[in-house]
Amino acid sequence: MLEKLISEGEEVRKSCVSQGMTGDYLSGEDYEKWIAKGIIFMERTYPGDTLTQKFVAAGNSAVGNSVSYYDTMMGILKALNEYEG
Repeated sequence: MLEKLISEGEEVRKSCVSQGMTGDYLSGEDYEKWIAKGIIFMERTYPGDTLTQKFVAAGNSAVGNSVSYYDTMMGILKALNEYEG
């Protein structure tokens, strides 16, 4: 599931990016769906973990804001994938 979320996240990054006055940001239904799937996965797989809390916090602030929130979420998923792989 981690690899699937990472792959979907990379696709979302390409398809949901927009440019604002302060730089790139992500928004849209596919981005919202990917965030929701990520939060569900993290809460079910790593309940109460500090990385889960960080992922959820980034997800709650991500839509319509800078890509840094996306980068945080992808970084967490990739780190977990490397750690567990």
